[in-house]
Amino acid sequence: MDGWEFLRLINALRQAAIAISVQDVCEAQICLERFPFIPVKQICKTLLIHKPQDLLTFETVWRVLFEPTGDADNDSDLKDRNLTAGLKPDEEGGQHPNIGGQGIGRGLGGVSLNRVSGENILSSLQQFNTQKLKELLKQGTEFEELINTVFRELDYFTWINSFELEYRKGSLSEEDWFAHLDLRRQLTAEVRQQVLTLQVAQENSWQPLLRQHWLYKSLNSLSEQEKGLVKSALKKWARKLAVRPGQRWRASHSGVIDVARSIRQSAQWNGRVFRLEYHKKTPRVPELVVLCDVSNSMAPFVEFLLYLVSCLRKRFHKIRVYFFIDKVWEVSELVWAEDLENIQQEISSYGHKISLGFSDYGAVFKELADSCLGDVSPRASIVLLGDGKNNYRSAQEEYIRLLAERVRHIYWLNPLNVEEWSDPDNIMKVYRPFYTRAYRCRSADDLHKIARDVF
Repeated sequence: MDGWEFLRLINALRQAAIAISVQDVCEAQICLERFPFIPVKQICKTLLIHKPQDLLTFETVWRVLFEPTGDADNDSDLKDRNLTAGLKPDEEGGQHPNIGGQGIGRGLGGVSLNRVSGENILSSLQQFNTQKLKELLKQGTEFEELINTVFRELDYFTWINSFELEYRKGSLSEEDWFAHLDLRRQLTAEVRQQVLTLQVAQENSWQPLLRQHWLYKSLNSLSEQEKGLVKSALKKWARKLAVRPGQRWRASHSGVIDVARSIRQSAQWNGRVFRLEYHKKTPRVPELVVLCDVSNSMAPFVEFLLYLVSCLRKRFHKIRVYFFIDKVWEVSELVWAEDLENIQQEISSYGHKISLGFSDYGAVFKELADSCLGDVSPRASIVLLGDGKNNYRSAQEEYIRLLAERVRHIYWLNPLNVEEWSDPDNIMKVYRPFYTRAYRCRSADDLHKIARDVF
């Protein structure tokens, strides 16, 4: 690897949100010079990647820069990859046990599914025509939809359904089932990597990789591992915010001199000053009201917002949490939850009992102004999470005006992109005079900015 290629790699990884320090670069250069017998890729991966979740991004960047044929191991035959460890034919010429034998995959109740072998899927992946994907990319199709398009073309869902049916029937051993799950994960990772590679080439930019980084990825498409990373980040941000000072003052041994206290202190010593008294900022203890629209696909965004609020609960004198669709119900106890499961259960169980499932912001603000927030403090702030889609119902803006006059701030958090806030059925443009500021809250990075500005 020459110097120019090395710089391209460093720049690409940084563009994809992987933190690489100057020391990392220096150490990698030293190792590349001193150990020419060690593969370049191994050195770069070891010294530049510090988090397991960044390995897939590294592999994609490496493939785009140095393996334009799409092969990760400099071999044109995809069957030689680690991906196919469970797909190779055995010595007797049959299929590998991980794929199963003949007659497996018959469904229940007279339904029959012919098992699609892993080798067939692999062969189809090798011969897959990317022209359809390129057309979808030009149309701005979302990443997950592109993945599903590839899976449908490969008959991937038939393959996994046949295994799941056999496992439920008890015809598949635990060993074969877990081997299948492992193979499924590997195949999914390979498809995602190939689609990402195509996106990067089509856009001539590293933005597709950046969008798939857990910090910038949409909260409603995170994997379980990525959800854990977001939760850890929220806790870290909350710890920093917990010690951030407010705007009031109290006596301290450092900061601005408190003249009045210093004079009173010197009076006790016959006018001699032995110790100066100082000011410093002390945290505020305001009241927080959180309003969450839980209709349709809003649930994942609600989970992470409430998790952030629960991490920050000690900063507030009182926290009230309300869920709403076209009616309102209080769920303040959820801010004390240690996981996200209770929030999902609350949304799915109670919400459907009292709501028709279609948002009505006007009716919600009327109920809040009349019944729920009558005793809210004037120093309180309202954080409203909602996409603003009102299903062409009446805005009833006089009620949000009452709320705006009653509290200090109203912050609107919307998971939609900013250009969608002015859609015909989006009520945000009508309510614009009454909220202090609006933020996009689609990703963990958005939540970080909101935490710094709002909390």
